[in-house]
Amino acid sequence: MAYECVVTGATGYIASELVKQLLEKGYNVKGSVRSLNNKEKIQHLINLGAAFPGKLTLHEADLLSDGSFDDIVKGTDLVFHTASPFVIRGIEDPQIDLVDPAVKGTKNVIGAAMKSKDSVRRVVLTSSTAAVVKNRKGPGNGSLYTEEDWNDESSLTESPYMYSKAQAERAAWDMAKEAGLDLVTINPSLVLGPVLTSRADATSIILMKEFVENTEGSMLPRQVDVRDVARAHVLAAEVATAKGRFIVSHESTVSTKFLSDILSEHFPQYRFPAGEDTPSIKTLDNSKVRTQLGLQLRPLKETYIDMVTTLIQQGIAVPVAK
Repeated sequence: MAYECVVTGATGYIASELVKQLLEKGYNVKGSVRSLNNKEKIQHLINLGAAFPGKLTLHEADLLSDGSFDDIVKGTDLVFHTASPFVIRGIEDPQIDLVDPAVKGTKNVIGAAMKSKDSVRRVVLTSSTAAVVKNRKGPGNGSLYTEEDWNDESSLTESPYMYSKAQAERAAWDMAKEAGLDLVTINPSLVLGPVLTSRADATSIILMKEFVENTEGSMLPRQVDVRDVARAHVLAAEVATAKGRFIVSHESTVSTKFLSDILSEHFPQYRFPAGEDTPSIKTLDNSKVRTQLGLQLRPLKETYIDMVTTLIQQGIAVPVAK
């Protein structure tokens, strides 16, 4: 069956891969974008639409504009809400830069789905492990973070990005429960992997670009492949028994030395930061997504190599020659 799907924020890093996978399956996709006039930003989506069996149409919508998603969502089967800012540097006003678009945008999209409850079978929301993991207190069960855990420590002044993700997800659950809407959330860690566009505005892409170009050697320690995250969204929509939240991430932290070693071996002609040899610690329980959705995560070695290969191909990153 060819589902009619909505993907919000379709030009985003996760969303672009999700659009690709949905079109590959022959689903019809309505992608929301900020502007249809920004050809550079939407060209890769147009190319995907031409390459795969599903039909893609693009529509303008604004996260902060009430009712902006009503017409797009009307008559569709599945709503994937991925649009939300991922910014961890240079934040001037956390409320305006992060919380408003995350929370108001989520309420807007969930509200549109509620108005089209007669057709919408399920809403799949892109949340984050930022809404699960706490900075100070450990997990509720004492060892590993599970879908039962909520980040209730962050605030506008402390880890505002994490705060925005927790607030947005809580708002979605509150509205869905009240309206009897079928909602599933996907909670990935740092998303890495191949890029489909030559734009370098996603935080994940900026972090890897800096690493590859030797300008910065930092990386968030919990990671997952963008293809697996997109696949988790598709499975969450297709598997009738899918319920609640799904942590989508490798269970253990990884060091920047691990990343450096893999890249140095695969790209011996380039010089990468040495990285820091921090211990690998198992912090997350990802068994729910494996057992309930049947998702097997690809190894990070493949993620790193494919990401850096595409960053170089797209001209986003210029590595330092030895």
